[in-house]
Amino acid sequence: MFNSQTASSDEKLRYRLDLQAHQIDAVLDHHQVDGLVTSGTVRSRIVEFDVQAPLSAGLEKMRGLKDSMMAALGVRDLALSKHDGRWRLQVDRDKEPPVPLTSLLAGLTNLPPATAAIGLTDNQQPVLLRFGPEDVRHVLIAGDAGAGKTTLLRTIAVALALTSRQSDVQLLLINGGQEDEDDPDQLELWRPLAYLPHLMTDLVADSDLSAEVLRFLVGEMTYRRKQRVRLPRIVVLIDNVVSLLESGRQLVVDDILRLLQHGNTAGIHLVVATSRPESAALDVLFMSNISARLIGRTSDPVRCRKLLGDVDVHAEYLQGAGEFVALADGRLSYFQAAAIGDYDLHWELNRLLNGPRPRLLAQPFELHRPSDAAELVGTTPQAFKRENGVQWVDPKSVEASTPFAAQGPSSAWAIDDEDEAGGLT
Repeated sequence: MFNSQTASSDEKLRYRLDLQAHQIDAVLDHHQVDGLVTSGTVRSRIVEFDVQAPLSAGLEKMRGLKDSMMAALGVRDLALSKHDGRWRLQVDRDKEPPVPLTSLLAGLTNLPPATAAIGLTDNQQPVLLRFGPEDVRHVLIAGDAGAGKTTLLRTIAVALALTSRQSDVQLLLINGGQEDEDDPDQLELWRPLAYLPHLMTDLVADSDLSAEVLRFLVGEMTYRRKQRVRLPRIVVLIDNVVSLLESGRQLVVDDILRLLQHGNTAGIHLVVATSRPESAALDVLFMSNISARLIGRTSDPVRCRKLLGDVDVHAEYLQGAGEFVALADGRLSYFQAAAIGDYDLHWELNRLLNGPRPRLLAQPFELHRPSDAAELVGTTPQAFKRENGVQWVDPKSVEASTPFAAQGPSSAWAIDDEDEAGGLT
């Protein structure tokens, strides 16, 4: 289902520029500044946007837009200056993750349904989670703050969506609440996932709604077991599961345990994450039904013993930010988790939502428009000009112009062959 040939790196770069130009224009319009992006330059570490806006707006007023610009572009910092009678906006480029999910999927063919590619081992072998009663039943992801747990949950959700039809896999996302003061709120990482067509309902981040969803799943499990139904498989991703278990609702605890014990026989699988694996909420019954454990950096030896028993693993030496050790069927392997940035995710969401829509066998969903967020891929310095949109042009000739349409891969661009051969990666 995943087609690695749908996008080259230069197409993705152009798409990113489309989005960023629109985001900058939107911020200017919101603050009632008459201006728009006209051109720019992509360099190795930054992107420079030339913004046509009246210099009378004043440097202080333009600088006052900094926070709004940073929020819209999803960057940590930017710089604004005057250059040749125009405003110039310099935006830092995000680093590509060590294992980009889209690149990982592009190297894999004929993945079985309900299989998530989640990373690469030290010897560059893909790590796969294949959900099924005879394969992976349920998964626990654990580690300290910053280990990459929420990012890995996001990877699992997107990997399943990009390689499985909706008739094979449906997704549910539940956030149990914040568990660790040192672990920042990661809901922003999940919000774009609300547009995945495989999602059965919106992101659940409310305790009352979480209880209702779990109750529904237990009822669905009971029905499926009686009718011997296993498709579509329902993969339930729960972040901060200990917070959910400790919410004071015994019914929530009971429902999660029922799903852990019997859900896999009905095609329902839980993927739960926590920064507090030492909690009494993860009792023997809970842990005995977990068939795969993905452990990130864990500095507390008590937590390590709770997760891995007598297995000799020094999780405190993991670097964090996506370094994990996997324990399943008594086998141990270290791997770097794959990640997908906001830009690649935005691209893939457009492809999923605008492409052929397979027939659904689960409850219907409502199509949403993806949010404008992106992540830039690497390239050599390259100038671009915007005329009715952003357009790549031959520096020797700027006469060509193409109507602008921010519709992902269908956006029209022009690129000189010489420039393409010159190092766009």
